Amino acid sequence: MVADAQTHAEQNPGLDTKHDAAGAKHPETGGVGNPQTGKDFEIAPPDAHSRLDRKDERSHPNALEDAHRVEQLEKEAEEAHQEALRHPTQAALAHGNKPSSGAVKDEQIMDDEEEELRKKDEAKKQSAEAHKSKHH
Repeated sequence: MVADAQTHAEQNPGLDTKHDAAGAKHPETGGVGNPQTGKDFEIAPPDAHSRLDRKDERSHPNALEDAHRVEQLEKEAEEAHQEALRHPTQAALAHGNKPSSGAVKDEQIMDDEEEELRKKDEAKKQSAEAHKSKHH
């Protein structure tokens, strides 16, 4: 593992193992690494920590709670994405920018299509009412 940590450090020349960016400092010693041995912790290999790993110390209810939390976050992100697709100008406006002409046109087209669908649904309801059997 030490070779992997060394390789990782070599591949990341900006990595500074002596400062906060390298990892958490122990509150009692003020240094990084294992407080008993004084040696730096080894850098974990990629994907060493899996959120849904059953070999960790979390209880089953805690793992389920985490899975539900992540599922809710994914659902919220999908809803936000769908909302952004319905209103192409909102992203620019939220950042204080003027929406592009393409986004404005897209939003106008979508509004026109929604209006047309609403009118068609209304016409279908009126037609269904007109064709109902009056002999019941």
